[in-house]
Order: sequence, then C-alpha cells, then structure tokens
Amino acid sequence: MSTKSIGQWGKSVLPDNFRQVSEQTLTIQQFLMEHLPEPINLQVSVINLSPEEIVIAATNPQVANYLRLYVAEIQQQIHETFDLSQKIKIRTTPDSLLHIDSPRKSNKPSKVSREAATAIDQGAGCIEDEGLKQSLQSLAKTLKNR
Repeated sequence: MSTKSIGQWGKSVLPDNFRQVSEQTLTIQQFLMEHLPEPINLQVSVINLSPEEIVIAATNPQVANYLRLYVAEIQQQIHETFDLSQKIKIRTTPDSLLHIDSPRKSNKPSKVSREAATAIDQGAGCIEDEGLKQSLQSLAKTLKNR
C-alpha cells in the first residue's frame, strides 16, 4: 500500500483547472455582490462553475424566485463581462449550509436587559417542575452576568 501525503492526495483528486475555476467563481460572486440590490446580494452564493452551467444558490425561495425572474439579464451581464456562455441555474440552499451571514442572523448573542433577566428569574419561582425551574434560574443568572 502506498502512502500519499494529504497534499498529494488532494492534488490527485482536484481537476487540473481547479484554481482557475475557483478564481472565476470568486470573481462572479463579487460581481453579483456589487450588482444585485441589497439585501438580495447578501443572500446569494456561486456554488459551482462548470463548462455547462453556473450554479447560484439563494438562501430562501423568495430570493431564488427573484433571481429566476431576472436570470436572462444576469446571464447576459455575466456573458458580456466575463465572456462566459454557461447557463445559469438557480438553487435554494439554506444560508446555514452556505455560510452566508444573513442580515437577520448574527453569531453574537442578543442583548438582554437586566429587567428581562430578573423577570425570567421571578417567573421561574412560579414553576412547579424543578428541572425547568432550575434551568430558568440558571438562564437568568447567565443573562444577568453579561
């Protein structure tokens, strides 16, 4: 059995034009970010570029449908700008899979006022279920310490 390093293995499975396709994908992504209106541009990602098609993923069906309405214009702009003749395919893929920072989501926890934390703690005092009561009290304590 031959042992290949991860680097050798990686090079052996990647297509010869991987770097070029990767760069083109990023270029098209940047083009879409600059030319699509906000917040649409924040919810799309170029996920594949092949000789036949360019696949653009949208974070939800509404954005995908918006793109489908204008796919001919987008395709024309990409053809004129990058001299690419591939057809554009629009897919719906949740932003959690695309690693897109959606404007409505944030990695930072929401700010909770001290009053809200106190209300949770006081409400926990009325709960009969001990496990739930302890969980709410722990939550309130965590929120107060922020």
